[in-house]
Amino acid sequence: MKKCKFIFFFYIFFSCSLYGASIVGSKHDLSMSNYYGLGSSTTSTEVCVFCHTPHSSNAQELKDGPLWNRKITDTSVFEMYNGAPEMPSHTSMLCLSCHDGISSQGVSAVSSYDGHNVLNPPGSGTGGSAGPNCKACHPFSRGEAGLYPSEVWQIGPILSDDHPVSISYNDAASARPSEFKAVPDSDVKLFGGQVECATCHDVHDPEYGLFLRKPNVGSSVCNSCHIK
Repeated sequence: MKKCKFIFFFYIFFSCSLYGASIVGSKHDLSMSNYYGLGSSTTSTEVCVFCHTPHSSNAQELKDGPLWNRKITDTSVFEMYNGAPEMPSHTSMLCLSCHDGISSQGVSAVSSYDGHNVLNPPGSGTGGSAGPNCKACHPFSRGEAGLYPSEVWQIGPILSDDHPVSISYNDAASARPSEFKAVPDSDVKLFGGQVECATCHDVHDPEYGLFLRKPNVGSSVCNSCHIK
């Protein structure tokens, strides 16, 4: 068991180190080594555990996900870009299991319990609870006004007012060839031919703001796909 866990976490950290800055100490680090340099509600030094688990991962809503340690209570409340009540693909659902915002917009797919607990807490087998560093998400704990940090991360389940996700790039490019490159630039990433949250964002690499895959100088991220 311990050897398996070591191999899994070594793989995650080593893989991240190949592609840029480390998630350790970044805004996605909810352990004691957190980016904010503040006290934590957890004594765990594990970083990966707040998203990943080597055993008994979420095999339901987020099937095919990377050993996901979180869940989403109600996937039926998502509204896509076209206004249809359908579920995003599992790739974007991984992001939304935190960035849904937990009721910040009046309705939420992620319950408060799901948002504050993982399936397998640090240093255990299965079951129990393990909260991340409260002060990473709740600025009132560090003397700032408001319950949450800037609303940029509170996407909520209404996706019709955000960049489309879980859509076929080829379909969009074929419908409007004058507006899209035939093939996106290599520094963004498609997933099964689809545009997802992780097309533009790399959750493990904080080198560029908002975990973007490249600097957005001159809208270069947008221009990776769009012809302007």
